[in-house]
Amino acid sequence: MKSPLKLYFLPYISPGHMIPLSEMARLFANQGHHVTIITTTSNATLLQKYTTATLSLHLIPLPTKEAGLPDGLENFISVNDLETAGKLYYALSLLQPVIEEFITSNPPDCIVSDMFYPWTADLASQLQVPRMVFHAACIFAMCMKESMRGPDAPHLKVSSDYELFEVKGLPDPVFMTRAQLPDYVRTPNGYTQLMEMWREAEKKSYGVMVNNFYELDPAYTEHYSKIMGHKVWNIGPAAQILHRGSGDKIERVHKAVVGENQCLSWLDTKEPNSVFYVCFGSAIRFPDDQLYEIASALESSGAQFIWAVLGKDSDNSDSNSDSEWLPAGFEEKMKETGRGMIIRGWAPQVLILDHPSVGGFMTHCGWNSTIEGVSAGVGMVTWPLYAEQFYNEKLITQVLKIGVEAGVEEWNLWVDVGRKLVKREKIEAAIRAVMGEAGVEMRRKAKELSVKAKKAVQDGGSSHRNLMALIEDLQRIRDDKMSKVAN
Repeated sequence: MKSPLKLYFLPYISPGHMIPLSEMARLFANQGHHVTIITTTSNATLLQKYTTATLSLHLIPLPTKEAGLPDGLENFISVNDLETAGKLYYALSLLQPVIEEFITSNPPDCIVSDMFYPWTADLASQLQVPRMVFHAACIFAMCMKESMRGPDAPHLKVSSDYELFEVKGLPDPVFMTRAQLPDYVRTPNGYTQLMEMWREAEKKSYGVMVNNFYELDPAYTEHYSKIMGHKVWNIGPAAQILHRGSGDKIERVHKAVVGENQCLSWLDTKEPNSVFYVCFGSAIRFPDDQLYEIASALESSGAQFIWAVLGKDSDNSDSNSDSEWLPAGFEEKMKETGRGMIIRGWAPQVLILDHPSVGGFMTHCGWNSTIEGVSAGVGMVTWPLYAEQFYNEKLITQVLKIGVEAGVEEWNLWVDVGRKLVKREKIEAAIRAVMGEAGVEMRRKAKELSVKAKKAVQDGGSSHRNLMALIEDLQRIRDDKMSKVAN
């Protein structure tokens, strides 16, 4: 039996990156390998629950004072403006030499790094160990990004931001508009240069690790491997492996503001596939006028629902002005009739989605939420906002055909979401399309994918086989290196 590997995992300091990579670290630790997650002091509170006998945290103080940040602000979940984001980026850059010194003085057998740390590619090369890149996005989105590169990119050939174009060279016909592309794709800027730097670092790496399962988008896994010249390892959905008990599903990022019993007892009274769940991830705080449109659409749709709303909890200064974002008597009426539940703050999303009464999910199309929706087998209403979320929308609606679009027309920075209102009529129509008769086929396809996701993570499933094959590869590389040193 080969000796255990020593692996360092370096997650980015944002929940959408940190949680899935830490869950993947647990997969390696559960196989008996020695795993260290390198993170900052305040982020340890998010990750402490992942520690085991073979998984530890190495904590490095973030120089917040030098960057002009308040003590304890060490995660992008706490950032609401570009100035603070810039300071946090700067503080993070100051950690590079500290992390390099730690890794160099205690070399691992492999570095598993978020894509946002391109310098780990050269560090791994110096240490003669493989570097695995972790993408918080799916491979379909990475293929879309590749299709938007170069002088022949399809968005350069349209005459307006709202003219539909086909993304060429993909295994399926995919259509979108220029307005739905990130600003750094439409008009090259400093971030575009960073993207190229991350891409070059990836090409130097051993391979890519993704929180997905092969059966979801097999043609895109092969397509991307061919473009980039290295293997893609789908070893997820990690949450399906690690969070099988209801207690595990309650608290993944922050403690949920409602308990397991409160959620489950309400859901248990509902018919299968009758509840519509609305949640926009860990960072989205819509303006009141957009929340009002969502509430109005939920009311007129007739659907039973759970709606998780950030920024409207009791600690928020605007919490008393419900009339600004809810129709008169809305919440009271929903409680009295048992039609709806509003969760003001963090919701136990996986617990809710996995309940058999839930049949639909309105999502911002962040990859973690998307793969959780797929794993739960629910139809989706897509409401992308920023990052690669419009790409994920096209996967859901055009390739997998398990969702419908809410009608969002423009990509925005996360600080500018809701700038262009999506009206209640569009939202209601999308809810009815997913939850009504028209959504039966959509939900059937979603259930099929859910079964495939669960099979993938079982012993002998594709994700389990990929994990074991990657471990074998890394052990072989380590043993070959040791043999050369010995000779």
